[in-house]
Amino acid sequence: MSRGVRVIALGLAVLAAVSGCSFFGNEESALTNWEPALSPDGTRLAFESLVDKHLELFVRDLATGSTEQLTENKDEDWAPAWAPDGARIAFASNRGDNNDIYILDLSSRQAVRVTTDPGDDINPNWGSDGRVYFNSNRSGVWEIYAVGPDGSGLTKLTETPAKGK
Repeated sequence: MSRGVRVIALGLAVLAAVSGCSFFGNEESALTNWEPALSPDGTRLAFESLVDKHLELFVRDLATGSTEQLTENKDEDWAPAWAPDGARIAFASNRGDNNDIYILDLSSRQAVRVTTDPGDDINPNWGSDGRVYFNSNRSGVWEIYAVGPDGSGLTKLTETPAKGK
């Protein structure tokens, strides 16, 4: 996906979230809380929400109802995915003008970038094996990759055949 297409897609997503969405042909309420991810122990819910017209990550304690903002920056943070131990959250962000995967340590609130390819890295999902699985178009088509939470061991897991083969 070219940078121009990415910017248009991200703009449309934010516009849909701000102005409401009509997935089913009806005018819907504005998307304010999105992409829920339940913690491994079932006590907390991570999600993204609009803050000043950009997406930030939040976590809600399901027992108390208290909600805490996890990220705060001018960029879009979305698609939270819990680590199996519940101590970290993987997420996608366009920090640095590129869509990459980040890991947020919940105790320190420090986010570390674990992918750096100029392609789009999105849709993180933390596996029970400790690796983060995600989609990327770095090869020119959308494929599935895995990487360690420290950015090591990047592995391409799928291979789309070239057209016409």
